[in-house]
Amino acid sequence: MKRWVCLTLLVTCALLQAPPQAAPEAIPDRIERLEKELQTLQRELEEQKKQAAREKEEAKKVEVAKAEEKYPGAPRVTIGGYGSIRFEEQGLEEFNNSFIFRRFVLTADASVTDRLSAYFELEFERFTELELERKISQSEGGLKVVQAVEGSNESEISMEQAWLQYDIAPWLKLRAGAVLVPLGRFNINHDDNRWDLPRRSLVDRGVPVLPAKSAWPELGAGFLGEVPVGREGIFTYELYAVNGVALDAEVEEVIQTRDPKRDKLEVEVEFRPTRGPFDKDLNEGKSFAGRIAYSPSIGNEVGLSGYYGEYTPEFLKEQTVWSAALDGKWTLGPFELEGEYVFTRWNGVKRAARDFARVARDSAVEIKKADSPDLEVEIEFELENLADVKHGYWIDLRHRFWPRFLDDTFLGRGFDNPQLIATIRGEQVFFDDLIDEIKFKKQVLTTFETRDPTINRITLGLAYRPTPLWVFQLAYEFTFTDNERGLLGLTNFLPASEDDDKVHAFMAGIAFGF
Repeated sequence: MKRWVCLTLLVTCALLQAPPQAAPEAIPDRIERLEKELQTLQRELEEQKKQAAREKEEAKKVEVAKAEEKYPGAPRVTIGGYGSIRFEEQGLEEFNNSFIFRRFVLTADASVTDRLSAYFELEFERFTELELERKISQSEGGLKVVQAVEGSNESEISMEQAWLQYDIAPWLKLRAGAVLVPLGRFNINHDDNRWDLPRRSLVDRGVPVLPAKSAWPELGAGFLGEVPVGREGIFTYELYAVNGVALDAEVEEVIQTRDPKRDKLEVEVEFRPTRGPFDKDLNEGKSFAGRIAYSPSIGNEVGLSGYYGEYTPEFLKEQTVWSAALDGKWTLGPFELEGEYVFTRWNGVKRAARDFARVARDSAVEIKKADSPDLEVEIEFELENLADVKHGYWIDLRHRFWPRFLDDTFLGRGFDNPQLIATIRGEQVFFDDLIDEIKFKKQVLTTFETRDPTINRITLGLAYRPTPLWVFQLAYEFTFTDNERGLLGLTNFLPASEDDDKVHAFMAGIAFGF
């Protein structure tokens, strides 16, 4: 816009000053001269911007130097964070429209020197409280121990990142600790306030196709770096060896009082793939993950990534999982196209189930009435969220715009560059031999049922960004499948039944960063 304004002014001035008898053949020369003057003005403007950036960087260095002089040896620490809140309405009987404090994440970035740094993220997901009560006392000639745990439903405290970094050179940096697995672009850029829709993708979170749901960190070490290519291009890479995703147990206890029947204690033990531990690895083998990416200019990038490792614990025979992902982002004026495709294969799923049956003994164990006359005890073992193959994609098409008549409204006043962003997201996930049910008796696998469903989702959204770190979101989701058992068991966020083959959802959210 500035270029055309300048060109218009220069042409207007030239025409006013030109004698009326000017020959028509002189007009192209004037236009050429005006274009050269415009190019000169543009170069001067770019140089002024660069000079302002240099002055800002120098001022920052002066402030750092003063701080180091006042507190010698002290690291430079920046405290920040992000979070998200949303209101959601789903057309499901088991879901009440709800306000959800989805997550709150605290971050700290410390620079000990220009080449030594540390970073961490601590997440509080749907968290309100956690209280533990433990009391030991002497009672009736014996010992009495009372323990109680109080907390909010489905809440979690999680260490998302915690690593140290040594910059050997711009193209070679050592990073060790809890690092984000560089599989696809979303997992390494998962902060809620970076995105214009209030829910994460099926591929990365809702199913997921990733071996573990995002944000997915693993404990390990590796190298990363960047290499300039041409005038504006840059090549980046990340490569790590980590503990890796593994089958781990989730225990659920249900206590039920019944009359006239015996009271019941039901214990469900579900084994499912989760991120690796931060202490002792669950198997002997290490996993490997890496990503390479090329960005020809700001706002444009294409990346290729992969993951390989063993997923079975030591008490089962070794089985491996591998993933590959292709992702990219393209910007053309106010339009952006961003997407990701992920393919994951779990090798030896049936063999793992057979070995699991051998070790677990029986899928359901009931304690006889003679052994427990007042309490019925039932223990169930399950193997969940595994399939021979999962693969899927998501694609976002965005349009950034801002009507000038909004400048003088409450949406525009006081903000330098507010934006409205219209987004449409299409996504699909495909399953090959998703474990539907397994049963075993006396260490023998008796039933192994699978299905091959497809889940689809279309999302329409409108976001308002008063500043780059804050976003207000509105979205409509339509999730559907043609699977004979509906959406039951296909996602971790829809409490769907076999009769629910489609779901409409409306969401309003706020994501913020500081």
